[in-house]
Amino acid sequence: RDEVDDLRRDLGIWVQKLASDQAWLPMYFEFSFGLSDAERDSRSLPEPVLVDGRFLLRGSVDLIEHRADLDLLRITDHKTGKNRSNPDLVVGGGAALQPVLYSLAVEQGVEKKVFSGRFFYATTAGGFVEHEIPINDYTRGQGLQVLEIIDRAVETGFLPAAPSERACT
Repeated sequence: RDEVDDLRRDLGIWVQKLASDQAWLPMYFEFSFGLSDAERDSRSLPEPVLVDGRFLLRGSVDLIEHRADLDLLRITDHKTGKNRSNPDLVVGGGAALQPVLYSLAVEQGVEKKVFSGRFFYATTAGGFVEHEIPINDYTRGQGLQVLEIIDRAVETGFLPAAPSERACT
């Protein structure tokens, strides 16, 4: 019962935060590309998205918002745990890829510029904090660099496990 009450409280706070930001209006929920399960936004893309002419991406974006005055999009990946981000986080050494890679895929798939991607820690445990990453040439390049590293690792068959300290505990 306590856990349900905690969820109810967090959901109420999250909805208030969504409603208080009048600049960004929700446009898509659970928008996917290259996935076929039924519980996705009906406007999702059935095929994977080809990014940079080289990388086929599949995924599902929690929330895509539109800012009408700038005609730009914002990508949100909701998190339920503690906020462990830092101010300089872009791709987190490959551990925090959603805001940047989803932005690349959405820009390609819906042909509209993404202003930023963000992690939104939508719980009391996460402090209802958002970590926003501007989507610009630098951050797009960081996302592509991660994809190149992964591609090389798959090509050579060398995929070393390199978890952060205490990640497996």
